[in-house]
Amino acid sequence: MTLTEKLAAARACAAVAPISRRGVLRFTGQDRQDYLHRMLTQDVASLRPGQSAYTAVLEAKGHLVAEGFLLVLPEALLLAVDPAALAGARAHLEKFVIMDDVVVEDASEAFRVLTALGPSGVERARALAPEAPAIAEPRRGAPALDLLVPPEAAERLRAALLEGGAAALDEADLEVLRVAAGVARWGAELDGKRLPMEAGLTRAAIHFGKGCYQGQEIVIRATVRGHLQRGLVALALPPGAAAGAPLTADGQEVGQVTSAADAPEGRIGLGYVRRAHWKEGERLGCAGGEATVTRVVVEDGLPVERGAPC
Repeated sequence: MTLTEKLAAARACAAVAPISRRGVLRFTGQDRQDYLHRMLTQDVASLRPGQSAYTAVLEAKGHLVAEGFLLVLPEALLLAVDPAALAGARAHLEKFVIMDDVVVEDASEAFRVLTALGPSGVERARALAPEAPAIAEPRRGAPALDLLVPPEAAERLRAALLEGGAAALDEADLEVLRVAAGVARWGAELDGKRLPMEAGLTRAAIHFGKGCYQGQEIVIRATVRGHLQRGLVALALPPGAAAGAPLTADGQEVGQVTSAADAPEGRIGLGYVRRAHWKEGERLGCAGGEATVTRVVVEDGLPVERGAPC
């Protein structure tokens, strides 16, 4: 199956990713939902069992500690993050448990992630494992569902999807989907030095109608006033351009490629550039040729209504 066919299956039909791991924190105790509502950027209080939400964990200056999906179960809440962000997220979220009845546990080894893509793939996955914790995943570059299943069940369920006609994707295929959709990834575009607005996470991860959370003042100030100095853009790259390649204008470095992948339309990528170059069609120097900004991902100066005061 060609790359074009696999991408089409993921976007419009059925596909399945390799089994993967996530860092999973389990929160129990009667105050768990109220506590996470105060700690995370999303409106956790309104979520009901079976619902999930994309959210961020921020430190006091608004920088990312982690980002991922919070899933509400009847008996617990699960926060699924990149494994590289797990230790920092756990330390941060345990640090502020003082009088609250909240227990934080690392439940990563109890789960593997089976990702089904495409409308038919999502439907089949839900039918195969209706009781499994499930996260509707809008950050894959295609309709997707992440099932959190026991390790011993993961390959069996994946094989059932393949037998039902789902296209088998590999990690390179998933990277093309992600980069083409302009989705930032931990370890590439996201780390502890990054503000969520710079990476285009504001609309997806932040609820502006809720009460306060750590980092809220910085987020609101930067969102309303704008004036970020660097931000994420999508790029058309010259052949062979790789993550880490400098981006230049008039002989000066103005940014850097953070992700690159070979798509049917050519080499594509993501990168951070200075504010003056957040323009679709902007041409920048890059190793091996010229890079063109195809989309502005950074979210700067969005109109928002201030939520409840701290």
